[in-house]
Amino acid sequence: MKRNGKRIAIALTIAMMLSATNGTALAASPEIHPSHIASATKSEEKLPERATQIVAALEKLEPALKALTKRTIVKSESDEKLLKLYLRSPESNDMGATVVFDSKTGELFMYSASLPIWKQGEIATDEVILQRAENAVLELLGADKRKQIGSPQLSNAVEEVDSEILTDPLAIYRIVSYPTLLNGLEILGNGAGIYVATDYAGNLLEVSSTTDYDGHLLEVSSTPFNLRGVKVPDPKTALTPEAVKKQFFTPDRLELGYVLEGKDAKPGMQYLWMNNAYIDAVTGKQIDFTHGTELAGNGKRNPDNVKNITLSPKGEPLIVKSRADGEKVVAGLFDVDTKVMFTEYYTGEVDGEIIHSWSDEFGYEDVSISVDASTGAVTSADIFMETKSLPVPLSKEEALKKAISFIEPYAAKSSTEWQVEIFDPYKQPKLADWMIELNEGEGEEEEDTGTGTYTFIFYELHDGLPVFDRYYWMKVDIESGQVVTFIVNLPEKEGTLPILKPSVTEQQAAEIVAKNLPVKLSYFWPTYKGKQAPFLTLVYTVDKSKSWPYVDAVKGTLEWGEYEE
Repeated sequence: MKRNGKRIAIALTIAMMLSATNGTALAASPEIHPSHIASATKSEEKLPERATQIVAALEKLEPALKALTKRTIVKSESDEKLLKLYLRSPESNDMGATVVFDSKTGELFMYSASLPIWKQGEIATDEVILQRAENAVLELLGADKRKQIGSPQLSNAVEEVDSEILTDPLAIYRIVSYPTLLNGLEILGNGAGIYVATDYAGNLLEVSSTTDYDGHLLEVSSTPFNLRGVKVPDPKTALTPEAVKKQFFTPDRLELGYVLEGKDAKPGMQYLWMNNAYIDAVTGKQIDFTHGTELAGNGKRNPDNVKNITLSPKGEPLIVKSRADGEKVVAGLFDVDTKVMFTEYYTGEVDGEIIHSWSDEFGYEDVSISVDASTGAVTSADIFMETKSLPVPLSKEEALKKAISFIEPYAAKSSTEWQVEIFDPYKQPKLADWMIELNEGEGEEEEDTGTGTYTFIFYELHDGLPVFDRYYWMKVDIESGQVVTFIVNLPEKEGTLPILKPSVTEQQAAEIVAKNLPVKLSYFWPTYKGKQAPFLTLVYTVDKSKSWPYVDAVKGTLEWGEYEE
């Protein structure tokens, strides 16, 4: 059984190396120049001219860096080709920055800074964050580097999730990513590119390239990549977008259903698919988004795993307004006495949800629940504990019975008719030749075997069709027979669904998709066991720049909603 991700925002970790070193102490100066360095130290370590220009540019972008007058240069212990410049405040070790350069050229490898340097201000707009990141890339990395990367993509706010600062509004970061381009196409699957981080006010925290919520530059870094010996296909060999869409987006990939909160928060009927596919641009087949191998069944849903069932829902409320409430809910869901099993507890609010978490003193075992901050309604619960294995692993039918018995006490009484979709334990796709050779070279057997969980999604039915935004999602561990993750997704406001009739058939909906849906051609670099393939693959992906697409079944038009992969 593997740990399941919490329903909390992903933490952004900015590594700072601000401890004392044996490097070269620099004179306090708004701009670091070799002449100043020479007069301040007996060491021969100096910054190349380009590096001094970058430091000056950083101080122009972020004047607060000028106050970091305690400066040290050292050679990188991990790579002698790199020089590290440490900047610290003489008043506080918590206020500092690190800049890493190529020791020969002086070009920037990475910059990162600690948040306490700035007095936090107002939350910066997306436009301000993007402009600050763009200025940082041009000033620090140069116009030539900018030509080698694509359009910037701005992250949503990323919140730190350490239990001590869950409620700290300053722990919100923004990340701007610039993908590397090759033959005018982005390269997916290797992380190559430039990343800029800021705080929420736009202060420059890091340039690999990230920002905090007011836009201070927190981090900037450039991820190099080496294509030596890697086969790169010609984009001209790809199928046309029209051909691949017609081949891939067939009626059997679409499903008709209702939404309570559709466009403009109104009820609707939609044809949609929940599959954010990587499509081989040469064959038109769906491929694994990590290994690049073809998926069994071309990634289509297994019709045998979609069933209409009748439940006996009790509608028992899952409401948590206090730690005591949380302990009762955990006991009811997982049969766990938190007072006996765990010694640690923390709580905090993240993105409109309150997290309650219990764990042992080492953090090896834990259980947590998330609740809506305004209503106290449980939105998710998960558990990670070592448990005894069953004599025989659960079959699919037994796992489904377990899931049903788990959900019935809490499922809404608004309907007894439900649809369940079953996802079998993950099984690794057939390995490509280069992966088999990698295993043989390392003396290993073909890897496999799956995660050991069945996943179930229960959709409420309305007029015989699933309601896509009214469901319960859970995972059942087949070794222990235990539900390990439970997620509730219900509309913010209860409402009555009308009976609607589609104006287009599944075939017509597929044709609407093929005609109107934007797809994007990119390179994809498959990986396996941390190693990258000796080739790139051309792939098409769905263009989600306008959000997740669907076909309005009543209007017969392609629209964009709020669904995520």
